[in-house]
Formats: sequence, structure tokens, C-alpha cells
Amino acid sequence: MSSKSPQVAGGQIKDKWKLKKWFSIKAPKSFGEVSLGSTLAYSVDQTINRKVETTLYDLTGDFNLVHVHLYFKVVGNEGDTLLTRFAGHELSRDYLRSIIRRKSSKVSHVIDVTTKDGYVVRVKGLALTTYRCHERQKTAIRKTMEEIVAKYASELTFDEFVNKMMFGEMSNEIFEKAHKIYPLRKVEIEKSKVLKVPETASA
Repeated sequence: MSSKSPQVAGGQIKDKWKLKKWFSIKAPKSFGEVSLGSTLAYSVDQTINRKVETTLYDLTGDFNLVHVHLYFKVVGNEGDTLLTRFAGHELSRDYLRSIIRRKSSKVSHVIDVTTKDGYVVRVKGLALTTYRCHERQKTAIRKTMEEIVAKYASELTFDEFVNKMMFGEMSNEIFEKAHKIYPLRKVEIEKSKVLKVPETASA
């Protein structure tokens, strides 16, 4: 068996790495179109549907948001610049551990909603009570979460909905209304995921 390396015309070894090029990635308009870094690929087609992870701190410079992890998906391009769409988020495990207390209740609820412009989003709300509460109070808090998240979705476009969810307006309203059911320490939108994008959605 020959020990020679494979060669191309002209007797030179073909370096596939050199055929790749760098594509810059930017956030959607709703997140200021800031840079999300860059990625290597042979062509734009290879980059479509790639996921990009960052934090809300990286996008805003607000260190108080370093625990919020964002996920974007590449959906198109303008030349060598890749365009993305928000795909979901989650709070870091360390942050969640830091806010959970003993002798209190953790009330979670998962809600699937459809925005005004047809995006289907799964949202997981989290309410932390001051003391342990009864099951009927947990049920009432979950109902309040569902009503508020559904209201936001029915009245807002996808970008508007994501903005209210990521920057605290949604969780603040849940806190204000659910606090009347039972004393709360904190309300967070723990996680979200885009389940369906309308066919008419642009990149």
C-alpha cells in the first residue's frame, strides 16, 4: 500500500480548511443588530439553522442580566453577514439555585401561546413564594401566569412579545397580580422556546 498523501492537480495537497470563509453574525433588529461573533463555513447554505448562544449581558452591557442565556438561529444573509431570529432563552442553573429558598414554594407553569403575527412560543414561568403555600394557591398563581402570558401574546407581534418577556415587563405584571393571591419573593420567565414560525416570516 502506498504511503503517499492524496494530491490534486499540480501535485499540491488540497487544504479544505482554506476553502472555508468567515461569516459575521448579527442579532435581529429587536436586539439592536449587535454582533454575535462569526462562524466558518464553505457557503451561506451551510450556516442556515445554525444556533448561536449569547447572554443578555453581552447584548446590553447590563451585568445584572449575565444569567440570561439567549439562543438565536441563522435564517438568512446579507452578503457575508448572517441574519438571525430569536429561538429561545433560559436562565442559568447557578442563578436559579441562588434564588430558591427553603421553606418556600416554587410554582412553575409551562404555557404555549401564539403571538399576534402567528409565532408559537413555549414559555415557562416561575414564581417563588415568601413562605410555603397551599396547592389551591399554587393553582391560582399558575392561572394568573397563563392569563397574562396569553394576553401579551394575543396583543403583540413576536418581536414585541420577546421584548416584554426578556426585559421584565411580563414577569413584573405576573408578580403584581399573583402577589395578591399569596406573598411572593420573585417571578421570572425561566425559559422560552420558539415552536413554530409562520410561513410568511421574513429573515
